Amino acid sequence: MMRFGIVSTVSLLLVFSMTGVVHAFEPLLDKTVEMQRELERLGRDESAIAAAFELVHQYESTVGPLFMTPETQRGFPRKPAGGLKLERAIFSIQQGLMDYAYTPENLKKFKRTLEGAKFETSAYFPGAVEPPSRPDRIQTVRINASQPAMAGSPVAYQTDPARRPTGCYLAPGCIAEVAVPRSMVNKGYSVRVGAHSWDLEKKPVIKRLDRVSLVYPITESRTLIANPLGGGIYIEVPYEADAGIVTIQMKNVVRSPFFSARNFDKTTLADWSKTERKHPGPWTDFESDKFMMQVPTSWICNLDDPTTLMQDWDKAMDGVSELFGRPLVRSKTVLYLQVDATLRGNANFPGYPQSNYAYDPNNPAQCRHSWMIKGPQYANWTVLHEVGHSQLFSKFKGEVEAAVNLPHVAVMNRKFDWSLDQAFGDAVNNMKYLAIDEVAVMWMVTENFRLGNPMNISNRPGDETKYQHRGFGRYVEIANLFGWEVLGRFWNEENERYQPGDKVPQNNDPTDDRILRLSKAAGADLTPLIHFWGVQPENPDALAKRMRKEGLKSSRKIYERLQYYKTMIPMDNAAFNRHTETIYPKGLGKPKNLLYGEGWYSVWLDRYSEEHGRATQIALQQIIDQYFDEGVRK
Repeated sequence: MMRFGIVSTVSLLLVFSMTGVVHAFEPLLDKTVEMQRELERLGRDESAIAAAFELVHQYESTVGPLFMTPETQRGFPRKPAGGLKLERAIFSIQQGLMDYAYTPENLKKFKRTLEGAKFETSAYFPGAVEPPSRPDRIQTVRINASQPAMAGSPVAYQTDPARRPTGCYLAPGCIAEVAVPRSMVNKGYSVRVGAHSWDLEKKPVIKRLDRVSLVYPITESRTLIANPLGGGIYIEVPYEADAGIVTIQMKNVVRSPFFSARNFDKTTLADWSKTERKHPGPWTDFESDKFMMQVPTSWICNLDDPTTLMQDWDKAMDGVSELFGRPLVRSKTVLYLQVDATLRGNANFPGYPQSNYAYDPNNPAQCRHSWMIKGPQYANWTVLHEVGHSQLFSKFKGEVEAAVNLPHVAVMNRKFDWSLDQAFGDAVNNMKYLAIDEVAVMWMVTENFRLGNPMNISNRPGDETKYQHRGFGRYVEIANLFGWEVLGRFWNEENERYQPGDKVPQNNDPTDDRILRLSKAAGADLTPLIHFWGVQPENPDALAKRMRKEGLKSSRKIYERLQYYKTMIPMDNAAFNRHTETIYPKGLGKPKNLLYGEGWYSVWLDRYSEEHGRATQIALQQIIDQYFDEGVRK
């Protein structure tokens, strides 16, 4: 039944497709659904596995590999439409083989069948590589087989296995052997073949097999591994593992370029230029104790100085860790980047790996994301935005899509010597020209500011916080007036206070308590500054008493800053228009939302008047009068 379901149905489809009469045999196409339901049997039936591979071979040798024919090289829709029924059937069979045939048991029982079995589409993704000329040659590598528990509040993916590159690659069709120390056997370790571990089955356009990475648990000192697509070889280290630095040996593998900046193994520039960059594996790994990424090997042909590259990435990771009061070296890398045939989601997401960057496997040498191999200072703002999400840090209510931009500011200002204004402006939409003073004006010209209201955090079109500079300006202003160390102390105190089982208030930290803790970190009462930036105390009198009890006094710096902001208020329509031109130097364009961004400014471009300027001045003076008497806290 299984053999007929796959071979008879799809072989006939192949013939009919070639003769151009597949439409006349629609009933046979229904067999595809039946075949897909039976794919799980591929894990139990050697003859079915052999038949399925024979069918794939017949298709690839006659029509061509998936994603490499004119009809499929740009991908194809997941929902059946416009033909390609045969291609979808072959796709299902290949995915079924990946999902069910490649088990540790089958590599032993069905080795004769699986040895040499490969998908020719592997030349498209993950990439072509020849089998080793000497299969019995042993490759010896060292990895960090520990992932100690991390102190402090949790971060995303904290308890997931840590992925350790080996610098070795499995060619499609090969069955390799991985030998590990006894200390790793039956302790939760695994061997992963293929770094691209995100499942893409929800993507509307198919651009590669959905699941291309295979994992083999280490239950013996020697583990057989295989993958019909091939792939880089990695050791998955479980959370709280403590085997230390270990030696791994592999047979029947090829080398792939690997630049190591790990504390126990550093690749020299001489090794890189003479040896490492010349290895044939189609993917290149970069790993330090703080950062890791994979890029197509075709991208590295002109990369002469990966030492500086990795030092820059490490500096960026230090900036993130210092900001959130965490150790510079953690149990796994702070950021793990990876390019893929398509984004892993329908938008940008954090991840291990963070995989928001597509490349064209049909033209892998086209380095679309060269910032990865130039350094973090060339990256789009969204990279560190997603790192911010992954840190799971506490926030005022409504800040979830605003405060996560703070790591970009800290990294660029502290580690790459950008001015605070440049770093702040660049942190959302790469508006490097946008100074903090203008961001303050962007808040002051709103109706909510004039009426003495908090910032809108409704998460609706009129929201004044998410994806906007003014939504996290309060933190940048704290760093500006009191230093970045204040924020590091604030979040470090949270980490030290955290106990397992505590719930971190990622988007609802009690307002007054948070203002007090920030003030303690700064050594001054920050209430007026935070109030100005749209977060008002819930019980001002009680909070003021707590400030006095802690010995926290008013800050002349804050008073002078608020007085300065009075001078920045646009007092008439002409001044408002000049402000608008500063924010949008290329013009407003066609507004999409009249309650937000360019749309909001297009509405107020003609409406803003002297009356609004005076109302804004009054509102700001009321904040000053509420907290100060000639610069002294009331």
